[in-house]
Amino acid sequence: MTDHSAPVEPSANPSARRLLLATDGSEHANAALRAGIRLVEPGLGSLLVTVVPTLDPSIVVGSGHAGPVMTFADEQQLIEERDRDARRAVDEAAAFLGLSEIEIEILGGDPGAAICERAEEAEIDLIVIGTSGTGGFKRALLGSVSDYVVRHAPCPVITSNPD
Repeated sequence: MTDHSAPVEPSANPSARRLLLATDGSEHANAALRAGIRLVEPGLGSLLVTVVPTLDPSIVVGSGHAGPVMTFADEQQLIEERDRDARRAVDEAAAFLGLSEIEIEILGGDPGAAICERAEEAEIDLIVIGTSGTGGFKRALLGSVSDYVVRHAPCPVITSNPD
């Protein structure tokens, strides 16, 4: 059994070469990333990602007994706003972290699954993701992206909380 309470030294994984940083753009997430990347060796190739969850198509086409909630034009406007917000989130996170040479990607889909799939595709060696700080009851109902990533990632994961 591995002791997960021991601190990770910067040289604990000398073979790590690709690092994936995942953020939702919040101050909490970015502060958690800052704390997390302090645990790894400097100079790793980094990929910073955020995920825009896929919209439920029923908001435009309706479902069974319910009609649509918005028009196709409204949906397109919402998609464009979400894409702009996602771009702003990763740009601000990169600036906050002081990372000038970093790959940035905006993924779509379920956040946990998208992060894990991208990590596998990009042959990522280590993922750093903040914990959401969601309470136990809400996490039990909604799940947690960081919990999902820890359980399904193709590589080691550092979860970090800035507190």
